[in-house]
Amino acid sequence: MDAPISAKAALLQALIQGEGFGLDLIDRVKTRTGGKVVLGPGSVYPALREMERDGLLKSREGDPLPERGGRPRIYYKLTAAGARAAVEQAATVRGLFLLPAEG
Repeated sequence: MDAPISAKAALLQALIQGEGFGLDLIDRVKTRTGGKVVLGPGSVYPALREMERDGLLKSREGDPLPERGGRPRIYYKLTAAGARAAVEQAATVRGLFLLPAEG
Protein backbone atom coordinates (compact mmCIF):
# COMPACT_ATOMS: atom_id res chain seq x y z
CA MET A 1 0.00 0.00 0.00
CA ASP A 2 1.30 3.46 -0.88
CA ALA A 3 1.88 5.98 1.87
CA PRO A 4 -0.90 8.59 2.05
CA ILE A 5 1.72 11.37 1.78
CA SER A 6 5.09 11.68 0.09
CA ALA A 7 8.32 10.71 1.82
CA LYS A 8 9.42 14.34 1.63
CA ALA A 9 6.30 15.61 3.39
CA ALA A 10 6.58 12.97 6.11
CA LEU A 11 10.28 13.66 6.64
CA LEU A 12 9.71 17.41 6.95
CA GLN A 13 7.20 16.75 9.73
CA ALA A 14 9.52 14.27 11.46
CA LEU A 15 12.41 16.74 11.36
CA ILE A 16 10.37 19.39 13.18
CA GLN A 17 11.26 17.41 16.33
CA GLY A 18 14.94 18.00 15.60
CA GLU A 19 17.89 16.43 13.90
CA GLY A 20 17.85 12.76 13.00
CA PHE A 21 19.44 10.08 10.84
CA GLY A 22 17.69 7.91 8.24
CA LEU A 23 16.50 4.95 10.31
CA ASP A 24 15.62 7.24 13.22
CA LEU A 25 13.46 9.31 10.89
CA ILE A 26 11.75 6.19 9.52
CA ASP A 27 10.87 5.18 13.09
CA ARG A 28 9.81 8.72 13.97
CA VAL A 29 7.37 8.88 11.04
CA LYS A 30 5.88 5.49 11.89
CA THR A 31 5.48 6.39 15.57
CA ARG A 32 4.13 9.90 15.00
CA THR A 33 1.53 8.64 12.51
CA GLY A 34 0.44 5.70 14.63
CA GLY A 35 1.64 3.35 11.86
CA LYS A 36 -0.41 5.08 9.13
CA VAL A 37 2.77 6.02 7.27
CA VAL A 38 5.62 3.53 7.00
CA LEU A 39 8.56 4.64 4.89
CA GLY A 40 11.30 2.43 3.52
CA PRO A 41 14.96 3.22 3.02
CA GLY A 42 14.46 3.14 -0.75
CA SER A 43 12.28 6.24 -0.57
CA VAL A 44 13.82 7.97 2.45
CA TYR A 45 17.47 8.30 1.44
CA PRO A 46 16.82 9.67 -2.07
CA ALA A 47 14.25 12.10 -0.58
CA LEU A 48 16.74 13.31 2.04
CA ARG A 49 19.42 13.90 -0.60
CA GLU A 50 16.98 15.76 -2.85
CA MET A 51 15.67 17.88 0.01
CA GLU A 52 19.24 18.81 0.90
CA ARG A 53 19.93 19.81 -2.72
CA ASP A 54 16.74 21.91 -2.59
CA GLY A 55 17.99 23.75 0.51
CA LEU A 56 15.40 22.32 2.91
CA LEU A 57 17.91 20.29 4.95
CA LYS A 58 21.53 20.36 6.05
CA SER A 59 23.48 17.22 6.83
CA ARG A 60 26.46 16.43 8.99
CA GLU A 61 28.49 13.30 9.63
CA GLY A 62 28.46 11.82 13.10
CA ASP A 63 31.33 9.90 14.64
CA PRO A 64 32.42 6.66 12.96
CA LEU A 65 30.59 3.72 14.52
CA PRO A 66 32.09 0.23 14.92
CA GLU A 67 28.66 -1.38 14.40
CA ARG A 68 28.51 0.37 11.02
CA GLY A 69 31.95 -0.88 9.95
CA GLY A 70 33.53 2.42 10.93
CA ARG A 71 31.13 4.48 8.80
CA PRO A 72 29.48 7.50 10.39
CA ARG A 73 25.76 8.15 10.47
CA ILE A 74 24.56 11.11 8.45
CA TYR A 75 22.35 13.43 10.50
CA TYR A 76 19.85 15.79 8.90
CA LYS A 77 18.20 18.93 10.22
CA LEU A 78 15.84 21.50 8.79
CA THR A 79 17.14 24.76 7.38
CA ALA A 80 15.05 27.92 7.80
CA ALA A 81 13.48 27.19 4.39
CA GLY A 82 12.75 23.60 5.46
CA ALA A 83 11.14 24.76 8.69
CA ARG A 84 8.92 27.17 6.74
CA ALA A 85 7.92 24.39 4.33
CA ALA A 86 7.12 22.05 7.24
CA VAL A 87 4.92 24.67 8.94
CA GLU A 88 3.15 25.48 5.67
CA GLN A 89 2.26 21.84 5.07
CA ALA A 90 1.38 21.03 8.71
CA ALA A 91 -2.33 21.77 8.20
CA THR A 92 -2.44 19.35 5.29
CA VAL A 93 -0.92 16.45 7.24
CA ARG A 94 -2.52 17.18 10.63
CA GLY A 95 -4.83 14.17 10.27
CA LEU A 96 -1.89 11.77 9.83
CA PHE A 97 0.62 13.16 12.30
CA LEU A 98 -0.24 13.48 15.93
CA LEU A 99 0.16 17.26 15.84
CA PRO A 100 -1.35 19.65 18.35
CA ALA A 101 -4.19 21.79 17.03
CA GLU A 102 -3.35 25.40 16.26
CA GLY A 103 -4.81 27.93 18.57
